[in-house]
Amino acid sequence: MSDMLDMIIESSNRIFKDNCTKQLLDDAEDGNFAIDLWNIIAESGLSSIALPENKGGAGGDFIDAFNILKLAGKYGLPLPLAETLIAKWLGTELGFTFSNEPVTFSIQKDDNISFKMTGDGYSIAGEAKDVPWASAAKHILLLGKSNEKDVIAFVPLDNAKIIKGKNLAAEPRDHVIFPNILANGLSLREVNCIDISEKSIHLLALAKSAMIAGAAEKVLALSLFYANERQQFGRSLHRFQSIQQHIAVLTGETTACLTAANSAIYALQGGRYEKEIPLAKMKLSESAGVIAMAAHQLHGAIGMTYEHMLHHMTRRLWSWRDEAGNEAYWGKKLTKLIMKDKDSSLWEILTNDKQFTKVEE
Repeated sequence: MSDMLDMIIESSNRIFKDNCTKQLLDDAEDGNFAIDLWNIIAESGLSSIALPENKGGAGGDFIDAFNILKLAGKYGLPLPLAETLIAKWLGTELGFTFSNEPVTFSIQKDDNISFKMTGDGYSIAGEAKDVPWASAAKHILLLGKSNEKDVIAFVPLDNAKIIKGKNLAAEPRDHVIFPNILANGLSLREVNCIDISEKSIHLLALAKSAMIAGAAEKVLALSLFYANERQQFGRSLHRFQSIQQHIAVLTGETTACLTAANSAIYALQGGRYEKEIPLAKMKLSESAGVIAMAAHQLHGAIGMTYEHMLHHMTRRLWSWRDEAGNEAYWGKKLTKLIMKDKDSSLWEILTNDKQFTKVEE
């Protein structure tokens, strides 16, 4: 945690609160990229947080960055902030440099991307599916193979064919096709495919966890406001026992989300994540469904209308629940790690800071 965390949170909260209006979210769903807001975010340094200043970053650490992403989730930020940060973190470690433009990444070991040297550059062939925000990005951090070696490159998307898609929250999830496009001056970095793909999905899982926690806070706030404002049979809704039960569920699950997300964020900053991030994503994904259900039951029909803000948040909860691995995915992964540890009891594994050995799929 940097010394300026409170100031960073205050500044980020002000930017998101002032700009992430219902109209902005509606416009984003119609395919309008919020370039003015992106420029504000980039100029403030939020899109390069947790990167060293001597490498073009804004400084800070993972605690700063994921607290910003928590706020992004709270206000439903319709921009690729998480994807840009993760691409920059991974790419900077490999020696790539970045501008302030939005970028994305596709680091999946199952993708069939090939780089073939041709003259001054490389011919790129293959497809990457469900790439977040590819239609809004200028470059993509891309995992592939060259001469039977696993490599990563920072690839321009100018000549790629992009088939636009969306998740349930209407955020871009695109199919990117590279039909033997030529990229001159491309630089490749040899990597370990397993290590880089595992690191990327863990970072993305924590990003989604932080964003779910933020969205849960917003859903709780919307629900409390509605329960206090709405009158039924001469009484405020919050005076009815069934409504109080929904509020209790929302409050408990939101608190659990924040606790799990914060625990994983601090663990990552301390150099640990093999156990903490899977546990957090499992909890946050499970809670996302519970929170969305309770909020819609509390709001009734009005919460289903497009004019209300609630659906923008609950559709994000449902989308982020499945992205970067749902609770079943991380449960299986965590089970493999636990079963491989022959020297510790389950209690020791859950309560100690002991780290696991990587398990290949």
